[in-house]
Amino acid sequence: MTRSRLLSLLVSLLLAAGLWFLLARPVDIGVDWHGDYASASFAPFREGQSPLRHLYPTHEQIEADLLRLKGLFRGIRTYTALEGMAEIPELAAKHGLKLTHSAWLGRDAKINEAEVDALIQAANTYPQAVERVIVGNEVLLRRDLSRDELIAYIDRVRATVKQPVSYADVWAFWLKNPQLAEHVDFITIHILPYWEDEPVAAEDAEARFAEVIGKIRAAFPGKPILIGEAGWPSEGRSRGPAVADLPSAAYFVRELPRLAAKYQVDYNVVEAYDQPWKAQLEGTMGARWGLYDIDRQLKFERTGPVEPFPQALPRAVTALVLGTLLGLLLVPSTALPLLAFSIALACQALAAGSVETLWHIARVAISPTSLTWFLQRGLFLAADAGWLDKPTVGELYRALADSAPGAAELWAGLRLVFASVFLLLSVGLARARCAGRRADALARLVRASYLSYCVGAIAVSLMLALNGRYMDIPTPEFWITLLAMPLLALSNRAGKVGHGLAFATLTHSGRLPRWLPHLLLLCAAAVIIGEGWAVAGEDFMAMHPSWGERLPLILKAMVWNREILGWAAMLVALSIPLWRQNRAPAVR
Repeated sequence: MTRSRLLSLLVSLLLAAGLWFLLARPVDIGVDWHGDYASASFAPFREGQSPLRHLYPTHEQIEADLLRLKGLFRGIRTYTALEGMAEIPELAAKHGLKLTHSAWLGRDAKINEAEVDALIQAANTYPQAVERVIVGNEVLLRRDLSRDELIAYIDRVRATVKQPVSYADVWAFWLKNPQLAEHVDFITIHILPYWEDEPVAAEDAEARFAEVIGKIRAAFPGKPILIGEAGWPSEGRSRGPAVADLPSAAYFVRELPRLAAKYQVDYNVVEAYDQPWKAQLEGTMGARWGLYDIDRQLKFERTGPVEPFPQALPRAVTALVLGTLLGLLLVPSTALPLLAFSIALACQALAAGSVETLWHIARVAISPTSLTWFLQRGLFLAADAGWLDKPTVGELYRALADSAPGAAELWAGLRLVFASVFLLLSVGLARARCAGRRADALARLVRASYLSYCVGAIAVSLMLALNGRYMDIPTPEFWITLLAMPLLALSNRAGKVGHGLAFATLTHSGRLPRWLPHLLLLCAAAVIIGEGWAVAGEDFMAMHPSWGERLPLILKAMVWNREILGWAAMLVALSIPLWRQNRAPAVR
């Protein structure tokens, strides 16, 4: 090994390690909490368990999860009195945890009756544990029952239990249905700044708290207030300034007790444990609100620095080792020092991008309904046009929903294989180019893979632009593609096979359709516009009745999400080799 080659590998390794250190070191968020938390939403589903498929935790699992919360929380909140949760009141009484017990209400009257009966029985059997009861959760938000139907259930429970009774919903629905207040003993509102039409950063949540609690107090003077859900996702897509990551989640949860004390309300953290099954409905961000992950590991302590992202150290070490191995494989011993260093640096970049791509695919819980999105749109169109009757549409939609989880797992596996193969092909082509060989067969495979990534990016962009609320923004899945191109360009130069970033030069391919880079740029614009329009929900329209108020906020929303801007930038970067190909003929 020549001195310049060794020095290039060493310096690139040190630079990459320094960058990883800056990115992966624990973050001091400036907020600590030295007590326990009041309460947490408790739904102890494990991997593979789901209320949607009627697969529930065992008695032993429920008890173990309850015991794990002792010392961290004083109490828990349930959402159903059935579905495997019927034994929770007894276990809460046994282990000294206060319980806010609930009945889940939906569109099925028989199930509603069973839920209400079970709630009443539990409240009267375990009064030492059941501190208060909640009849229905976000029923009006989902439009499962009318207001009068809901009130009838609330009145029935209130007449037969001694505990205070409430109903839980997003705060705006209390203002829309003030008649409910006469039928409850306390107001239970959900304040989730991440999910609101106008999301705010975790650090700015206090202003939203003050605004919401002020409105509720003004509308219902004298009524006690319970914040029935307040929390923050630790992973998933950003929503404007609301970033779903560990530091934001830790900041919000640690601040919550102070805010509750300041504004004289009780609170419940959503939630105790991550809920993988929720990914079927809400993607990654819906599944990652727990203080404990699915493996029952606490994500962050109540005090001290917080990891910037999960498994930061293993990801960094893996990337550095892989980058060094790629450098040993690819950096030519005969290359000039600057070129050797550039290739070594490109190897570290590709290694980091590859680790993040593969980790993202394996970790991120893409909503299965995203896979059937186009079919869903077709069903809704057929229903609106009268081509299919509603029962048929309902049956087909349920069939899609039932098949989606398995399809999502299969899709994740296929993406893992595809990304791994692309990495191997790119490295193989780069090695051949460094040695001065064209390797046309490898080049054609890399070309086809790159174009497949472009088509995938266009499809994802369409979904993000039209209905991206519950979709992850999968930029990391394309890093492996983007970062392979500079390495190929440097390898071409080292082997004197060609130079430049033109796609034809990189892959020895002919010209491509001129519309492809144009379409990528149109998609970049579409996702930015779609992100702005996404804030214009029902509550947003009500709070800002004039377009003079709405338009500046919609325009602001187009540029306030750094993650969606990163996706748009990725689309532009994907298009660069395709643009430049028209200026450089294929190498023959």
